[in-house]
Amino acid sequence: MHDVNAIRRDVRDEDLDELLTAFYAIIASDPLLAKYFAEVDMSVHMPKIVAFWSTLLFRTRSYTGNAFRPHMAMPGLTGDHFARWVATLERVVDARFAGPSASLMKELAHRIAYGMQLRLGISPFEPFRATA
Repeated sequence: MHDVNAIRRDVRDEDLDELLTAFYAIIASDPLLAKYFAEVDMSVHMPKIVAFWSTLLFRTRSYTGNAFRPHMAMPGLTGDHFARWVATLERVVDARFAGPSASLMKELAHRIAYGMQLRLGISPFEPFRATA
């Protein structure tokens, strides 16, 4: 049997821009999520998102700012929105990468979504998932 993980390498810091650009391209056409990004200038926002993930995954300390603040201005968010965001990120990562950093990125997405939902007063779509 062919192991698809054998042909995919782990995500590296230099992959984040392409990975996240692909992810947000899908989000931009998602019927549930697109409206929250319609007014966002992604050419300005993408470097911040890349720096955020770079800091989390590779400890680059390249992100400064408040990742939560923009979400406070997004009315109507529910657990369904966060569930879709996480599932989409997992699909994009899995289609391109396999390895410890790819797994960590997916685990962190769950933790980020959980924390943001709590801070926004939204019932989380799933229980807290501790990382291994």
